[in-house]
Amino acid sequence: MEKTIATWDEQPIDITSEANFIWGIAKKLRGTYLPDKYGDVIIPMTIIRRFESVLQPTKDKVIAQFEAMPTYPARAMYKISGYQFYNTSKFDLAELCNDPDNIAANFKAYLNGFSADVQEILQNLDIENHINKMDKGGCLYSVVKAFSELDLSVEKFDSIKMGYIFENLIARFYQNVEAGQFYTGRDIIRLCVSLLLAEGSDDITEENKVITVLDQ
Repeated sequence: MEKTIATWDEQPIDITSEANFIWGIAKKLRGTYLPDKYGDVIIPMTIIRRFESVLQPTKDKVIAQFEAMPTYPARAMYKISGYQFYNTSKFDLAELCNDPDNIAANFKAYLNGFSADVQEILQNLDIENHINKMDKGGCLYSVVKAFSELDLSVEKFDSIKMGYIFENLIARFYQNVEAGQFYTGRDIIRLCVSLLLAEGSDDITEENKVITVLDQ
């Protein structure tokens, strides 16, 4: 039981400078988006750049395999990319900036190169409509350029640190969201888990134990 609770005794991770840099990119959306909608663009763009950064070391191998066999099975492609997703497009955010006049169309083509699961995520985030809106508002190039210069590689940010960055951004962008939607801070989550484990839970680590929790 003590071992379970100990996992919550985390050392603080400082991602302030990185989160501030990403937060600063949101200023490029002025005039096209209201401040309370900045997160609708910045969060998806951060996700795209993260995916791009982690795939970069194996990107050329993935493209070569795709060009040799466009019908190459997705599960087999995972082994080449090193992750449960991949991208077969020759574009990346930096390359998109080399053709400003066609950046919107090329950006969409780049996103279509992602494997199906990632495309589903991006569709749920309505990214194509945001590309159109930024392009019409004249800020698409500057936003893409800024994110292309952001290093979100695994070597610099492991999954835990990346998670803290997303938590920081979500808290900033959605702290005044519509009624009924709330961001739950890490301190509150830790308190809730501590209360759940406070007493009468000595048997939760038993093998094949099934536990249900009411989330109201």
